[in-house]
Amino acid sequence: MSLPLHEIETFLDFTSSELSISKNSISLETCFRDIPSWSSLNALIYISRINEETNVLITSGDLSELNSLQDIYGLINERKHGIN
Repeated sequence: MSLPLHEIETFLDFTSSELSISKNSISLETCFRDIPSWSSLNALIYISRINEETNVLITSGDLSELNSLQDIYGLINERKHGIN
C-alpha cells in the first residue's frame, strides 16, 4: 500500500523517517539541503523511495531546481495529478 504523500503530515513523517531526523525539526519551509543528514547519496535514496511509494519520478535534476520540502511536496502532487 502506498503512502498518501498528498497529506502534509504523512509527507513530513515520510521525510523525517527517510532522512533519519526528528519530524519536529522540519517543516515544509525547510531547505532540504540544510538537513544535517542530506547528502548526494541520501538524496538519491530519498527520491527513489518517493518513486517506490508514490509512483512519481523525481530526478536529481529536478532536485537541483528545488529548494524546500514544500517544493518537493508540490512537485509530487503536480506529477501525481498529471501536471508537469
